Amino acid sequence: MKLSWLRNLLIVDAAVLLLLGGFLVFAPRTVEAAFHFEYLPEGVSYVIGLWGCALVTMGLGYIVAAIDPVRHIAWVQVAIARGVLECILGLVYLAKGLVTFSQAGPGVFLAALISVAYVVLYPRGSEAASTAGPASSSVPQP
Repeated sequence: MKLSWLRNLLIVDAAVLLLLGGFLVFAPRTVEAAFHFEYLPEGVSYVIGLWGCALVTMGLGYIVAAIDPVRHIAWVQVAIARGVLECILGLVYLAKGLVTFSQAGPGVFLAALISVAYVVLYPRGSEAASTAGPASSSVPQP
C-alpha cells in the first residue's frame, strides 16, 4: 500500500518537474513574472533555462523510479535531498531579506511538504525486502 502511494507521489512530482522545467526552458519570462521577478536582465533567462533542463531530466528520472521505487531507491533519496535543500535555501534567502515571502514562501512550504511525504513513504525493512524479490548471488549454490 505504501509503495503505491510512493509511486503516485513520484508521478505527481515528476509531472510538476516536467511542467515547471518546460516553462523554464520555453517561457522563462513568464515564470519570472509568476514568481514576482519582473526586472531581471535578459541573460538570466539562459541560466533559468538551464535550471529547466535539470528539472526536466529529474522528472524523467522520477518516472523511471515510479515503476519500481525499491529498485530505484536512489531517486527517492534524491527527491528527499532536493526538497530539503530547496527548503533550506528558501529559508536562508528569506532570512537575509533577499526575497519576499510571496516569492519564496510557497516554494519553501511545498519543498518541506514533499520532503516529509517522501520520508514517510520511504520503503524500509521488510517492506523493501518483500518487493525486492529473492537475493541473487554470484556464488553457485550446492
